[in-house]
Amino acid sequence: MTRMPSSLKRFLCLCLLAPMPAFAFQSDTTNILMLAISLGGFCFMNLLLTGLFYFTGQYHSRRFAKMHTLISLLPALLTFVLAITYIEGAGAISLNIGVIIVSMALSILPIQLSPTANAPTERTPLILATVALLLMIVAYYAAPLTIFALAIAHVAASSRGTLSVKLLSYATLITGYSYLGYWAYQIALHS
Repeated sequence: MTRMPSSLKRFLCLCLLAPMPAFAFQSDTTNILMLAISLGGFCFMNLLLTGLFYFTGQYHSRRFAKMHTLISLLPALLTFVLAITYIEGAGAISLNIGVIIVSMALSILPIQLSPTANAPTERTPLILATVALLLMIVAYYAAPLTIFALAIAHVAASSRGTLSVKLLSYATLITGYSYLGYWAYQIALHS
């Protein structure tokens, strides 16, 4: 093992004592937090959907996995555009880029899971319709969850299920779109 030259030791000690810029605490902290929390919440819910679709066999279809990946990448790309447009400062942008990279990595997960997915069973549409209905009930307390309930209900409605499963899926879709319209109306009314 070779020894470190003393001049290099002095240089490293001086580097430790040098003041480092604190990029993370700039004036646009609110924008950073809003983007990070919004994208983080989407990533968490998307990860739950990925698990649901994987264990119900939806990723057996490579086309479905690709479509889910493309849809999942849209919020990350939108957040990237917003981060570049509205946030000033290297620290703020680098923090958001980190969150965006994690989001993109989690969005690509369906394609990676597709080769190991099992085929859907005859209970898959019933499981999806039930989860969509339960998520719609929870969405009355947290309105953005309606979007995820609608996504699951669309998948359940397009699956080969019984008439009662189709009716349950369509009822969830009608309720979800009505609630989403009401939610959008209230946002427009109060902003």
